Amino acid sequence: MRTVRDEELTTAELAELRAFLDAAYDYEFGDEDWRHALGGWHVLGSVDGALVAHAAVIPRTLHSGSRAWRTGYVEAVGVRPDQRGHGHGRTVMLAAADHLRTTYELGALSAGPQNWAFYERLGWLRWTGPTFVEVNGERRRTTEDDGEVFVLPTPATGEFDQTAPLVCEWRSGDAW
Repeated sequence: MRTVRDEELTTAELAELRAFLDAAYDYEFGDEDWRHALGGWHVLGSVDGALVAHAAVIPRTLHSGSRAWRTGYVEAVGVRPDQRGHGHGRTVMLAAADHLRTTYELGALSAGPQNWAFYERLGWLRWTGPTFVEVNGERRRTTEDDGEVFVLPTPATGEFDQTAPLVCEWRSGDAW
């Protein structure tokens, strides 16, 4: 297991990581997805020197009510197809959660229904309130993301109402 910042990875390692994520996502990992996975930390799981699992933690700010949380947003969670079912995804997510708990006020991620049970087993809570994206100071609903955002409280989270509106900043591609 290795946890590193983007700038600690060589050009060759970044190319290997991009190729790994392309394969892990059945070649549906686009350029926007790649950009969302950069700018923070990478948890890299290897077996015999070969990359088998990955999760990125990217700094973002999420808002709910009057609260703004310094958030570690998890992106690009992937496991090499021939290594699925061996606990590698769980291992990198537990390491990512440890990083979130010591570094951020809140952890967050977006996941489709096929992955909900996985994240819930790891202690993530589904945000049941409405979701929004802030664009040029205006909040716009992201109904397609309702129920798909998960949060991981950290020691710095404090009280929160997971039925309240949750807002992220705009970014190209998927907001969440």
